[in-house]
Amino acid sequence: MDPGYHLNFRAAGQKTHTRAEESVINRNHSAPSNPPFSAEREAAPNSAGRGLLVGVADLKATDLPHAAITTYALGSCLGVCCYDRANRIGGMLHAMLPDSSQSARRELKSAMYLDTGVPALLQSVIELGGDPKHSEFKVFGGARVGDGTDFFNIGSRNVEAMTALIHRYDLEVNYWHVGGQTNRTITLYLDNGDVRLRMPGRQEFIV
Repeated sequence: MDPGYHLNFRAAGQKTHTRAEESVINRNHSAPSNPPFSAEREAAPNSAGRGLLVGVADLKATDLPHAAITTYALGSCLGVCCYDRANRIGGMLHAMLPDSSQSARRELKSAMYLDTGVPALLQSVIELGGDPKHSEFKVFGGARVGDGTDFFNIGSRNVEAMTALIHRYDLEVNYWHVGGQTNRTITLYLDNGDVRLRMPGRQEFIV
C-alpha cells in the first residue's frame, strides 16, 4: 500500500519546485512513485502540555502556552494545521468534504467542508491576534479508505479543493502528507509548530 506522499512548496509567489510538487500540481495530484521523506524525523516522547481535541467536522485555535491540538483517524478527511510562529498561535481543522454547495442542510457546520472550514480556521487565528498570511500550513489525510476503491474519490477531491483554497487565500503550505490507503492521527504543538504524525504500522515522526 502507498502510505502517502508529501511535498514542500509555497502556494503563491516564488516557488521552489520538486519532483513531488510537480507530480501533484501538474499531474492531477497523482502521488510520486518514490516520495521523499527528508523532512521527517523520529518522534521524541510526548511532552507535557494542554491537550485540545478536534473532532470530525470540527476546528480549534489557541494561543495557550504549551498547548497541543490533536485529531484522530484522518481517512479521506483533511486535517489542516495553521501555525503563526511569531505569535505562537495555532489552529487545526478536520474537514470531511470539499464543497458545502452540495449540502441540502439549511444550517451548515462550517468545519465539515473545506470551502467554509478553511476561512473559519483563518478567522479563528486572526481573532487570537495571528496572521494567516505569515503562518505555516501543513496538510494531512485525503486517503482512499476501506478497500481502496473510494467510488466517490472524496480523498482526492479534498486534496484538489485544498490546493485551490491555498491559492485563493495566498497561503504558504510547508508540508503535505496526503493520499495512500491508511488513516493518520496528528498533533500540532504550539511551542514550535511541529506536527506529530502517526499511522498504523509505521514509526511515528515529527514534521
